[in-house]
Amino acid sequence: MIHAIDNLPRLDLGFYPTPITDARRLSSALGGPRILIKREDLSGLALGGNKCRMFEFILAEAKKQGATAVISTASSQSNFCLQMAAAARKLGMKPRFVLLRGVHNETQGNLLLQNILDSDVNILEISDMREAFAKGGTVSRELDKAADELRASGHKPFTIRHDASDIPAILGCAGWVNGADEIMTQLKELGVEVQYLVLAVAGAVTTAGLVLGSKYLKAEHRIRGISVLKKEPDAVAAALETINATSAFLGLDAKVTPQDFEITDAYIGKGYGIPTTECLDAIRITAQTEGIYLDPVYTGKAMAALIDLARKGEFKPTDTVLFIHTGGIPALFEYHAEIAV
Repeated sequence: MIHAIDNLPRLDLGFYPTPITDARRLSSALGGPRILIKREDLSGLALGGNKCRMFEFILAEAKKQGATAVISTASSQSNFCLQMAAAARKLGMKPRFVLLRGVHNETQGNLLLQNILDSDVNILEISDMREAFAKGGTVSRELDKAADELRASGHKPFTIRHDASDIPAILGCAGWVNGADEIMTQLKELGVEVQYLVLAVAGAVTTAGLVLGSKYLKAEHRIRGISVLKKEPDAVAAALETINATSAFLGLDAKVTPQDFEITDAYIGKGYGIPTTECLDAIRITAQTEGIYLDPVYTGKAMAALIDLARKGEFKPTDTVLFIHTGGIPALFEYHAEIAV
């Protein structure tokens, strides 16, 4: 138990603890290692996902500040923004988004679900995800404009900008420090020791929380992040920035260095949101062995990496690997042309 997190304002948005599944047939198909899957896709909010843990803390702060509307940005089919919108509706808040044009912009997948939620969505003719994170850029100005418009209509907005060291990122990271605690408690109850945690990495907030929580709790497993967006140095730097800011905010005495975890950019392929052949193969083998669906943007690429690392012998047949299923299932429907055979 991490008392600093217990003292933070928190909302009840998800179904926790999410289960850990023993993927025996998938493990057998690969000839090892033993694969366990942490089912964040069953967190319960907007078809599940890893962001729900974040919003239990982020939106608690928004409500504390008296916010009546929430604003954020990401790519057009963002899992983050969908779960944020669902949480906002659950809390009686108005969701508004400034999104970047992605690979799929039709009203399908997450955008269809945003439509059902009646989210206020503005898609910009920008495709570079770095714009969503740039201070003072076009997206930042559009977020300010959206906030002004909401104030003019009588709302009090709360804006999430994805700055790696701002309060929303810190609180989101705290949600996954708590997630690391949950995982370690579950593994102890199961009597299982894992050597590796594997997960997809984009903004790196989930990774940061898992690394910080694991370090603070003196876990012996190693975290291997699979970047789907940034080059390795940028992804590691983003994770460390959030880790350091969160550690200071929570008052944790946990010194994290780049040697404490790994992030590889070897499985991005042609770019963010563009599935690789190996990603699509991983989606199929996971579904056909375990009845578990992965998505073509995040978890499919992360599982493709796990499979490749196992085949290369980096994961031994005697190892146990915990795969973090971060959700994203609606993406299967927007990518139907790429996936269907």
